[in-house]
Amino acid sequence: MAHWDRRAESYDETPGNSLTAEQAAAWKSLLAEIYPVHRGRLLDIGCGTGTYSLLMGELGFDVHGVDTSQRMIERARAKALGCGAGAAVTFSTLAAQDISGRYDAVFSRNVLWTVADPGRLAEVVREHTTQAAVWAAVETVWDGRPKGDFKAAGKDLPGFGGWHPNVLRDEFARHGFAATTWSSISNRADLATEDKDIHVLFRVSR
Repeated sequence: MAHWDRRAESYDETPGNSLTAEQAAAWKSLLAEIYPVHRGRLLDIGCGTGTYSLLMGELGFDVHGVDTSQRMIERARAKALGCGAGAAVTFSTLAAQDISGRYDAVFSRNVLWTVADPGRLAEVVREHTTQAAVWAAVETVWDGRPKGDFKAAGKDLPGFGGWHPNVLRDEFARHGFAATTWSSISNRADLATEDKDIHVLFRVSR
């Protein structure tokens, strides 16, 4: 938590955490294809400063963004206020395992590599989603050498550097998400970031 609080101020300066108008339009188009229905309650796990929560709100969802970093949530709320998102997009300082209620869709971006047990998170999502819910999970695979801000935090994370997509696919299946597919989106010029990492999109469902 302290690590992400420290990064909150500069978080939107890192690749993919803020979007150009063209990138935002491309993400909205992609996510509109992923989710069969664009209404109901959507949970954004590890929402950071709310960039993607706000996109989901524009698609038509009632969005609840959660993050364990209070400073990230403060910036997310400021963004929502600044763009007039209104009551359709809300944010809470909350760990995923502490959520309540049931959701019709889920989004996460670069969350699974930060948890020691992705299966536990998958179990939480299964417990708190409807039968028809779709979870769009974006993950990154990179060289995995802890450095810079991650030198201390990275060495204690078994998924640092990114989980192999097949490992996550099998983990999802073990926890009730048998209809899971993944594909690389690194070749999408309209989604391109400045890094050279591999970006993977999972469509997770029962």
